[in-house]
Amino acid sequence: MAAIETDGGQIGWRFGIRWVLLTVAGWAIGLPLGFVLVPVAGLIIGLHEGSDSIILKLGLDNAALFIVVAAVVSLMQWLALRRVIQRAGFWVLASIIGFTISSSIHGVVCHFYGYPDDLGLPPGALVWTLAFILGGTLTGLLQQRILRHQVRRSGWWVPASAAGWGLSVIGLAIACFVLPTGRKGPAPFVLLLIRELIVPTIGTVLLGIVTGWALIWLLRQPKQQTLNTKT
Repeated sequence: MAAIETDGGQIGWRFGIRWVLLTVAGWAIGLPLGFVLVPVAGLIIGLHEGSDSIILKLGLDNAALFIVVAAVVSLMQWLALRRVIQRAGFWVLASIIGFTISSSIHGVVCHFYGYPDDLGLPPGALVWTLAFILGGTLTGLLQQRILRHQVRRSGWWVPASAAGWGLSVIGLAIACFVLPTGRKGPAPFVLLLIRELIVPTIGTVLLGIVTGWALIWLLRQPKQQTLNTKT
């Protein structure tokens, strides 16, 4: 079994800060990247605004956006994780699988049961939060398969992942409530930047703190008692 390697001999605040910063960076990169990739993919497969495609009807274009975000966030987290445990390559794929399932279910439920797919409305924010909690749960279940071979009590990663991803919706909801899309102002680009990137960071910081704290707690309880310190 591979030993856990640590930064400075103990998993602590350095790892936690790195984890939070990389999580925030993943969101800051993934969100604009998703806004670019999803419409481009839609053009490639012949979708357009106003199309009656089942993909658009089910809101799977929005789902694709958040799958991209989740994938990039997990990729950035992996950059921190690979320094302390080995064989963590499945980390990103676990996130993609988890959020593909949860956001697809969200689109189907909104379409067939009439729930609003709008974070600017309280019911819509609630449904999105539940979708992210489900995505975090499914992601956590898959990522726990990586952690269970190297740490004790790895099952606690599942609720931590669910809680963290659920809290990540807070920033998006605030952006939609406080800065609605139709709001006019003298600096629309600035408002767009605040709405789409800066305010959502609030939830991303919570995601990083919750999952980072849980991971530090788990990594301090390795199955192999002797820790290898990097030199």
